[in-house]
Amino acid sequence: MSTRAAEWLRGLLPLALSGALLCAATLWLDTRQNGFPFFYHPDEPDKVDQLITGKWNFHHPLLMLGTAETVRRALGTPDREQALVVVGRWCSAVFATGGVMAFALLAWGVGTKRAKGERWAAFWIVGLLLATQHQVFELAHYFKEDTALFFAAGAVFLTLHIYHRRPGWNRAALAGAACGLCVSAKYLGAVLLVPAAVIMVAGQRRKPAGGAQWVWFAAGFVAVIAAVNFPLFARLAVFTHSFGRETDLVAHGESANMSGQVAFFEYLNIFLRNTTPVVWALVIAELIAIRRRGDVFDWTMAIFPFAFMLLLSCSTKTNDRYFLPATAGFYYLAGLGAVDLPGLLTERWAGLCRPWLVAAVALMVNGIYLEPYVVAFAHDDRSEMLAWIRANVPADAVIAAENRADLPVPRRKERLAVQPLLTQHVIETKYAADLGATPAALAAEGISYVVVSQDDYGTFFRKASKKDTPKKEFYDVLFRDYQPLWQRERGTGIYLHPGLRVYRLKSGA
Repeated sequence: MSTRAAEWLRGLLPLALSGALLCAATLWLDTRQNGFPFFYHPDEPDKVDQLITGKWNFHHPLLMLGTAETVRRALGTPDREQALVVVGRWCSAVFATGGVMAFALLAWGVGTKRAKGERWAAFWIVGLLLATQHQVFELAHYFKEDTALFFAAGAVFLTLHIYHRRPGWNRAALAGAACGLCVSAKYLGAVLLVPAAVIMVAGQRRKPAGGAQWVWFAAGFVAVIAAVNFPLFARLAVFTHSFGRETDLVAHGESANMSGQVAFFEYLNIFLRNTTPVVWALVIAELIAIRRRGDVFDWTMAIFPFAFMLLLSCSTKTNDRYFLPATAGFYYLAGLGAVDLPGLLTERWAGLCRPWLVAAVALMVNGIYLEPYVVAFAHDDRSEMLAWIRANVPADAVIAAENRADLPVPRRKERLAVQPLLTQHVIETKYAADLGATPAALAAEGISYVVVSQDDYGTFFRKASKKDTPKKEFYDVLFRDYQPLWQRERGTGIYLHPGLRVYRLKSGA
């Protein structure tokens, strides 16, 4: 080995060790309490069913499902829903860890013009801010595609930075492959082609290479999409139908009532929920620093989370999880803002606002936001409710239970290994109000207990309409005239804490 190569490896060793430590800490955190039942999240049963049957529905590209399929085959995981969902959740946590690492490496890479200490500060501050970010933590616990997109977005920006520093055909192919990974994570990932095009055009101006680099970019892009989504090409009709379904949901919402309702302000609220005041201040500081530097790549990173949020605001679909790439962008800017803030201040204030001191404050606030999520995954309202019912409700009782209460019933055989049947007779229903006009009417039919979930009945209180008024009146009477024997409020981690109440009807009005 040459002396130069040995020096390069010695210089890389601290980064490798730091990366391994950051990855281990993030993965440990994101896999805590991820063994809750597979049917709590409404989308996870469909995921595990696809793994068992091998029949992909292509509602999403195949990066997440394909990875889970590969891992479960390598581990020899049996075709049981609960075992498979835990494998999927581990894959999600690994993707989240990869996303944290990608953005931390990006922060280290863009710091080449900084002092060595500032470069390491950028790596650790960005990495720790994202590792302890509550939205990343929550979504890493679900077998969903969101963390795969987070990881792929980080890979895109990292490879674009590598290309930006020194344009070349091999780096163009690498950036194209990362963009292919992004599209393979979620269809929404195609928006990352926009910043990729900006950086590619800027690179071409600095080092003209004709169309060759675009060809290599396209080759990397197509190769990854083909490799990850190979089963798609065998079932193009199913893919076309599913892709049309997804685009229709984006354009028109999930129901007729949502059509045309564009969520301009909803995503502003989502931004406020998924960031902190300290992050806002640090993002502003970094935007000022970027304005002074004027680098194309820095400006691309600065604009991306705002543009992504604006793009989401033009859709009728609203969900916190869609916001994760923007969250990553804002926290990346905030981490660099902690490093650059002292340089924006007077000498007196710069001495007080050291990067690590600012980072400590930001991480402390992160911990305050994260703590409710850690607590939420540590206990399970449905399990506590079932234990209470087994101990306190007569064995011959008849219980009407709403869907999201998820009481075990014989027809759901796949769930019984996780949740044994009750001795009481359970009547499953979407809404308790479907079984009678009043609680007294249910009691007259022999129903002695009712279990309601805010995830179900809450729709009548959020979007009351003339059609739904009788059902809302049922709940108004139930909540006014009956006292819950057992209840837990809907809260953080809604899939484990959907808002549950148990009422006894025979003693009511």
